[in-house]
Amino acid sequence: MVALRKSVEPARRRHSRARQELYREPCYDADGNRYKVIVWRVWPGPTAWYTLEDGTPVHYEDECVFALPSGKLISRCGD
Repeated sequence: MVALRKSVEPARRRHSRARQELYREPCYDADGNRYKVIVWRVWPGPTAWYTLEDGTPVHYEDECVFALPSGKLISRCGD
């Protein structure tokens, strides 16, 4: 019979970044298509992260505009 030995090294802990949904912003593009941008708070740190409802990351341009990965701009401010 063979005895199995446990490793004497402690298991490595993975530091995960927790995220919390802060709010959702209704947005639209120049063609009138509607989008929902989710604003996430990433812990630890003061960082915000932005995605569409389907998880597609978007880039914050300014207080009214987000950029999709395709380069298309969407707006959360009314004209």
